[in-house]
Amino acid sequence: MSLTVVDEPPDRAEFTREALRLVVDRIGQGRAELLSRVAAASDAELARGTDDDWGLGQIAAHLLIVERGVLAIALRLARGEPAGQTGQPRPAVAYADRAKIVQLAERARDRMASFGAEFPAAPNTTATARQPYYGEMNCYAWLLTLSLHYPAHLEALDRGTKSAL
Repeated sequence: MSLTVVDEPPDRAEFTREALRLVVDRIGQGRAELLSRVAAASDAELARGTDDDWGLGQIAAHLLIVERGVLAIALRLARGEPAGQTGQPRPAVAYADRAKIVQLAERARDRMASFGAEFPAAPNTTATARQPYYGEMNCYAWLLTLSLHYPAHLEALDRGTKSAL
């Protein structure tokens, strides 16, 4: 058996489009699961939580804000532009309001809808921005964090462990 190792695979563009679609789908699944939980929760359940131990409402606000922010950062990096602010949003309990969560979800959904069309076919992969936990990352690494972000918080909630990640 022989192997051929290539640094420039001829199907890179197709692979990139398919990988991007899969990541976008995974993020959408995470958002859908979150919103299902929000819909089933009472207003009191949404408002439960502290700055150190988030409740469902805070987790929802955080995830939806971060989704939009990371998509913007990844798109700017893919275009070779400065990433902008990359901090870690931590919503207060008062921000965990059903109407605000619905509004954040609509904004996240709209941003995701345009993201795929705006992502360049040949993205810049050398431009990086500092992610608060992982350090310097390019556009793809930023996107991959989103596919793990929803499950990480929702699993922490299910386990009853602190979710102020």
